[in-house]
Amino acid sequence: MPLSLKKYIKFIFLILVFAGCAAKYQSPNLAKFSEKSFEVVSKDSPSTLYVVHGGEDYRFTMINSLGAPLARRVLKPDGKFETIGFLPPNSAYNELFIKVLDMIATHKKEAEILVKNEKFKVKVIDIR
Repeated sequence: MPLSLKKYIKFIFLILVFAGCAAKYQSPNLAKFSEKSFEVVSKDSPSTLYVVHGGEDYRFTMINSLGAPLARRVLKPDGKFETIGFLPPNSAYNELFIKVLDMIATHKKEAEILVKNEKFKVKVIDIR
């Protein structure tokens, strides 16, 4: 009996771990756009965020001031993020990206976004 209880506890633990890894976000319904660019400043380090809307997916690429990628993700219509390439997943960036989509939906040009006790200053870059 103790062995089956042990297996049951392991099974429940694994379910909880995997459920925590699969965070879903609600994709906002936005007007169609091809690409938006943002300046993102956190802890005095500037970076650039590109948001591309293609089909039903939203693609996010964030690079630092030297051009090195910090995050590359795709938000699928089911609300799940997928990592593009070999960069490690970072849930703070996922939350930031969702809040940037909210900025796009409400036509805000600037915002201060707080994610996990880190403040991001986000500003639209208009390159037209």
